[in-house]
This record gives sequence, structure tokens and C-alpha cells, in this order.
Amino acid sequence: MKKALCTILAGAMAVSLLAGCGGGGADSGKGEGGAAGGSQVINIGINTDVSSLDPHNHNDTASAYATRHIYSNLVRLTDNNEFVGDLAEKWEFVDDVTVEFTLKEGVKFHDGSTLTAEDVKYSLESQKESPKVGHLVSMVDSVEVKDDTHFVIHMNTPSNALISSLNHSGCAIFSKAHVEKLLAEGKKIEDEPMGTGPYKFENWTPGASFTLVKNPDYFDSQRMAQNDKLVFKVISEDSARTIALENGELDLLIDVPFTDAGKIRDNDKLALDEYVSTHVDYFTVNETKPPFDNVKVRQALSHAINKEDVVIAAINGEGKAFDNYIGEAAIGYYDVVTKYDYDVEKAKALLEEAGYGDGFTFNCYVSNAKRANSATVIQANLAELGITMNIEQMEASTFYEKTGNSEHDSCIAGWVANAEPDNTYRPLFTSGNAGAGGNRSFYMNPEVDKLVDDAAVNSDKAAVQKDYETVLKTLSEDAVWVPLFAQTGLIARNADLQGVNPSPIQMHDFYSVHY
Repeated sequence: MKKALCTILAGAMAVSLLAGCGGGGADSGKGEGGAAGGSQVINIGINTDVSSLDPHNHNDTASAYATRHIYSNLVRLTDNNEFVGDLAEKWEFVDDVTVEFTLKEGVKFHDGSTLTAEDVKYSLESQKESPKVGHLVSMVDSVEVKDDTHFVIHMNTPSNALISSLNHSGCAIFSKAHVEKLLAEGKKIEDEPMGTGPYKFENWTPGASFTLVKNPDYFDSQRMAQNDKLVFKVISEDSARTIALENGELDLLIDVPFTDAGKIRDNDKLALDEYVSTHVDYFTVNETKPPFDNVKVRQALSHAINKEDVVIAAINGEGKAFDNYIGEAAIGYYDVVTKYDYDVEKAKALLEEAGYGDGFTFNCYVSNAKRANSATVIQANLAELGITMNIEQMEASTFYEKTGNSEHDSCIAGWVANAEPDNTYRPLFTSGNAGAGGNRSFYMNPEVDKLVDDAAVNSDKAAVQKDYETVLKTLSEDAVWVPLFAQTGLIARNADLQGVNPSPIQMHDFYSVHY
């Protein structure tokens, strides 16, 4: 399956990006030299602001655009879906629960101090305390420092997920001295983010933009930034983002409005790059709140929602209705789930059986316009059953806080599976991660917990597959989510912009982007 996935991903990566010279947005540096070597500022449009600049305090894509460029990890994932050293020079499994690491020598933090194994130990131990990304290193028992460049990770159990987890943005490596200084001054990590990454943090205006500047002392010469500055502009309104790209205010648009995809394709000054994405959008309810603790109510909702209409309303048909809980191009995907057909009469019958034939009222939290459009379709579908769904749209940071605190009755969210299935199944569906850890359904099933744990440590690949297949069957039978759609990955850009490499898991790198 890995070979098949690599083939798929390689095909997606090959969407590559023919280039001219010159060009650029209002601040791209064209007038200062552009491709001739002058300052290049790349303006990037996104639809959602960061929720935090502390890698241990978020688990969302928008925030990762910032933190993944400010910080570095021990390992990174290549375009060929292989894990290679980032801060780590090499590693070796001594036995099932012991891994020896060697750090690259001479890596500098942005303040000029040198990375050591003590920084790694401090970072991973701090991460374990995080309710948002602590699950990624739950298998880590302790970190033993041998000297400045050598350390050992001792695990409390064998783990198939360790190396993949260390690639996750939540496993970013801090400067111990810098963080301790901030905390002593009563500040937070996000007040002055500082790492070893290809960019330094310059500023963040919440709700408007954040800016990163090139780190000229970055340790990896092969991945040195080919631009001077990245300015991420938060533009929540869809048409406004497209207009900003058309008029040159933006050079690159990550969150492409699906309704404008055709218009962008037809504009010879712009380019639209399509790629295979593991992104899935879903509707879920809070199972701690009646009537959603009743499986028949959840199954009724699954039959009541017209996913084909959601695909049109939310993403203008740029994707497909979906029934699974993990992206089709992701490792850990198996086509074994229960498929709930759109059937209003069956939905009504299930509600009658559950004792809710007269309907009920509940809220649904959403964090952007796309999901508000999905919610509008769902609202109309449920009205046919006498159910009233009140939609509440809010900023992403508020959404994550409220849903993490179980304030919602239901919500619409999304997930992008990465290269390790455990990093999808564990945060989204295990009891220990209910709430801020990612499980916003507050679904708690000891059987699923046990299966996820076994899949993470079992060396028998066939047994691991069986575990994940059983997880998927159980989730779908319990109607934990109503999976809505799998969307086509889209990135729009100035046609002259080079070096855009779309990532199927939406962890796009921007260091290579330039005119």
C-alpha cells in the first residue's frame, strides 16, 4: 500500500509549476529587482487566522503554516513520503522501546544560541503536558541526554508512530533557555516564538496577518528560503481573496474559493494547481449531550443529510461526497465503512424509534464560510424532520476553544490525515483526547481505544490492518461522524511564481517559492 500511496503522491507532486520571470504582487519586490535578485516578499492568502504561535498549543493547519516555518523538528517527511533527518543527523532503534538519536552539529536558534540535546529533552517533556498535541508523544517515557548532540528516547511501549509523530508540527523543538526566560518574565511562548527554522517571526496582527522573514543562518543550505519574506494575509471572505489575487495584492492563494476555481483556470495571468488531498470535512455531534448520546439519533442524521447538495454548496463540486473517516489517499484508509444513503423516510423512522419523532433543537458551530455553507444545507435537510439547527459562525480560535470545552451541541470541522494513521485515529476517536485533544465528538469507546493502542505497537502488519478496519467499521456503525466530502486540493498563484510544491497533507512548504 505504501508503494501505491507513493505513486499517488508523486503524481500529485508532479503538478509542477512552469515559470516565467519577473511578475509579482503589490509587495512582491518586482519593482526592487524581482527575479533579478532584489527583495522578494511573497504575499499569501489564507481564510483563517492562526489560533496560536505556540506549536504545543494548537493542532490546526493555519497555525502550522507559521510554526512549521519558524521551528524545526527532529525529522521531516519528504515529497516521496519518506522520513529523513531534519535536526536529527540519524537515529537507530536499539530495541523495541529504545531509540538513539544524533543531532546535527552547529544548528543555531534565531538568537544565535546552539541547539543541544537538552533543548530536545525540554521540548518533548513539555509537549507531553499539552492537551492538544501531547498524544503525539504519549509513547515517550523519558529522554536521556548523553551529551550535546546525543540523546536516547525511552518509550513506555513499542510504537509504530514515534518517527511520524516527531515530524508533526506539534513536535517542534524549542530553545530551553528562551522559553524559561519568557516564562520567568510572565510571558507565553507565542509572545516571542523563536526556533531554528528557515524563517524568523516578525509580527502578528490577529485577524489580519502574520509575517515571517528569511533566516540567513538556517542550517540546511538545500532548503534555504528563496524569498525574503512571507506575509500571510487573513481574508475570510471568499470573493475578496480571489480579487486580491487578481489585482496583485496576493501572489499565492492557499484557501482557494471553490466557486472561483473556474474563473482562476480561465485567467492566463493566474495558475490553478490541483493536487490529491487527504482533507475530509465532517459534521459531528457532541455525544455527551442528549439526544446525541442515542446511536439511533446519530444514524438518523446520517440518513437525513444530502451530501451531494453539500458538495455543491460548500465546494462548488470540486470534490466528492465521502463516507469514510480518513482520506482516501492516506495510509490507514480501508473501504469497510457503513454507507448511509440519503433517505428521509429511514431517518424519520429511526427518530421515532429513538423517541424523537417530534424533533428537537440544537446548535452547530462553524469557523469559516465554507462550513457555514455546509451547515445551511444540513439545516434545511434536518428541518424536513422537524429538527431545528441553529448555526453559529465564529473565529477559528474561538471555535477550537469552545468545542474543546464541550460547549457545542454539534460542529462542522475538517481533518487532513498525515503519513501515520495513529495521528488520525488517536486524537479524533480515543477517550483520552476528548475535547481539546481533537475528539470533538466526545466519543468514548474502550474497544476503539484498545484497537488504536494495539495498532500503534503491533509489529504484525496484517494485524494492524485488521485493527484499523475494525476501528472504521465501529466508528461508522456508531455514526460518530457524518463524513461530508473529500475536496480536491487547490492552490492558486500568479502564473510567473515558481517553486510551489503542494502537499497532500496540506503541510505546504513555502521556502522554495520565488519569482
